[in-house]
Amino acid sequence: MNEVKFSCNNCSLCCRFKGGVVLLSKEDLCRLAKWAELTEEQFIKVYCQWLKNADGKEYLCLKTLHTPKETDDCIFWDSSIPGCQCYNARPVQCSTYPFWTKILADKNSWNKEKQHCPGINEGEVHPKEEIEKELNKYKERIPVTRN
Repeated sequence: MNEVKFSCNNCSLCCRFKGGVVLLSKEDLCRLAKWAELTEEQFIKVYCQWLKNADGKEYLCLKTLHTPKETDDCIFWDSSIPGCQCYNARPVQCSTYPFWTKILADKNSWNKEKQHCPGINEGEVHPKEEIEKELNKYKERIPVTRN
């Protein structure tokens, strides 16, 4: 796509409710552990889980918190802010949203994401160069796996 309109309106829909899985790269883990003032091993024990994907590999992900309203909020989403506790150290997956491969696949995919993100097709115009920069960050991250 040559350009898209997007402005985050801080609704937190990308951080809350069902379906969200945040995969962590080694760089994400390092940055988050430093932010939390923990070793990487300690950070994994407190804030992470291993999830098996269809490819049979287990991926390191942030935990979600099951809430009384039947939602699965990211472990770092804080209703008292409201927002992300680790915003300045957040994973690349989070910081590059909505500039992800499947969302940018075509105009239909981009428009369909509007169901999940009210900032799609609203506000600031992002040129092709910026979109590609964010998309490359997203594509180049390598999720931590085991086995």
